[in-house]
Amino acid sequence: MKKLIALILILIITPFLVSSEKALVTEALEISKHNTMIPETANWEYVKDRIFDGETSFFGRLEGPISITLEEATKEDSLLLEETISDIREILPNKEIRILKPSSKITEPWIHIRFISESIYTNPNKQIIDLANGHFLEIPWNVRKGNKLEIRPYMKVYLPEERSYVINSHEVRKKSLKAGLLRKLVFLQNDSEVEGRSLFRNKKITSLDFFIKDRDKFLLQKLYSDDFLTQFEDYLYTYYPWRYAYSFLSKEKMKMLAISTVTAIGIIVFILLFSLYRNRKFKHDYFNYLFPMVFIAFHLINLKWIYEYLTVFNSSITWSGDIMFSLIFIGPLAIISATLLYFLERIFIKKSFDFSYKLILKITFTFIALHLPLLIFMYLLNDKVTLKDVNFLEFYFPWFIISIFLSLGRGILIYLNHFSESLVKQKDVELSRLKELNAQSELKLLQSHINPHFLYNALNSIAGLAKDDADKTEKMALSLSDLFRYSINKKGEKMSTVAEEVALVENYLEIEKIRFGERLKFTLKVDEVAKEEKIPMFMLQPLVENAIKHGISKIGGEARVGLNIKKEKETLLISVSDNGPDFPEGLVSGHGLQTVYDLLRLSYGKNASLSWKNSPKKQILIDIKKNNAHD
Repeated sequence: MKKLIALILILIITPFLVSSEKALVTEALEISKHNTMIPETANWEYVKDRIFDGETSFFGRLEGPISITLEEATKEDSLLLEETISDIREILPNKEIRILKPSSKITEPWIHIRFISESIYTNPNKQIIDLANGHFLEIPWNVRKGNKLEIRPYMKVYLPEERSYVINSHEVRKKSLKAGLLRKLVFLQNDSEVEGRSLFRNKKITSLDFFIKDRDKFLLQKLYSDDFLTQFEDYLYTYYPWRYAYSFLSKEKMKMLAISTVTAIGIIVFILLFSLYRNRKFKHDYFNYLFPMVFIAFHLINLKWIYEYLTVFNSSITWSGDIMFSLIFIGPLAIISATLLYFLERIFIKKSFDFSYKLILKITFTFIALHLPLLIFMYLLNDKVTLKDVNFLEFYFPWFIISIFLSLGRGILIYLNHFSESLVKQKDVELSRLKELNAQSELKLLQSHINPHFLYNALNSIAGLAKDDADKTEKMALSLSDLFRYSINKKGEKMSTVAEEVALVENYLEIEKIRFGERLKFTLKVDEVAKEEKIPMFMLQPLVENAIKHGISKIGGEARVGLNIKKEKETLLISVSDNGPDFPEGLVSGHGLQTVYDLLRLSYGKNASLSWKNSPKKQILIDIKKNNAHD
């Protein structure tokens, strides 16, 4: 019951967790627009939009000290560069930037600046930046390779000498060089353009973009801080839904998380379903197909929703759309599949088939039952659902793969059940054999106790007669010899016929008659149909011996003992009576009766009973149901 409740709870809770009336992308755009209007978050939105590609946590910056080499630079150009670097250090105080001679051996990131006054030319592999007033920068693109940034250091600076007709020409040249160097320090991944003037407003900057704004300084300072990524992650998770933040930093990880989550929940559902239905059999066989199929269908659509909730952000799962459609569509489809599978197996799989052949057919029919209703449904809706509207392969191929796994999974379960049942049957057979061997050992032990017990009593009788009557003593010894000859001839056997056991009793009574004389009277009545019935050896003699020892030996006068055996249908009825004192209240004790009780228990189990009564006639009764006997 607990497993069923767990399965139902998973089905109920999942739609509430994944449903939303608004797509995550729409929600993220609204948050971004709102944060852009707020000063404390606007700069982080600028960083988010310029530095990251929205799919990975990669960001491009120059690691370690930055070396700059000059070519064809005048003294004025060198001074200009030093002033520029000084300004950059105010923005990035912890970033080491140094000027080296071109001949120096450089191991860290470096920028080679060539000052020229010739006309520029267009090169598609480089960005030409017009910085106004005749100033230009030609910067090779830095290239991202995987999660690494490849620096292309060569940079040409077209900075004409100061001209008297250009107002504040020196400051313009410094701003131009500063803008170019700062652009070299940042790798922009987003091709979109943001509003307002700023250095990083566009991947391809124009003459208006050498204005360095506060948000540019914020970007540079955060980008080159040691814990930049941690700060950015904190910002994302604080202001955005966790799914968007996690996916923005790594879509691949989000996809792996989705797959892992779906797999884990799928395994839990599989274990619950397997343990729930493994040993459960409904009275009507059809329900053994219906309920598992319905549960599997709804849990599959649940897993689909969970995967889309974690990976698809441009649409949402709504109660009025996806969930209601699934409730209306999946239920009937599962019923049709279960019904189809039920009749396919009942019609085409015969009990006489080999297990391997049955297994192959069941796997095949499961695959057909999972696919045929869906294909028919798609065919009926052909005028509404076309390849133009829906990518059929994208829709059908995942279900094709899932159906293969479900079919093979059912085949594996059937095989495991068959294997476990075979093991159980084998263990039952082995246990039965062990019980049988144990019973045989106990029977032999009991029978070995009977002979010495009887021999002890007989020898006592012979000893009592030896002094008084030699003829009776001889006759008793000969009868005793005949009795034990029967025992020796039957050595190793545990069962005997009723006729043979009655003959043994008659021989025993003849011995006792020598001791008691004419005072002992006995009657033996056996139905003809019962004479060939099998009963345990030495079962009757202890009963008769008990009647003499604890019954008639206690009285004077005529002593009567009777043995009556008859068969009614499949039940063998045995009674031993005597006219001695009544049985005492409670359990009848004595070695003989205990031996007979044990023989019946080991030979027939619960199919035999032993009882006694004092009225209307004192007797011991045994009932044996022969149709269920262990012999």
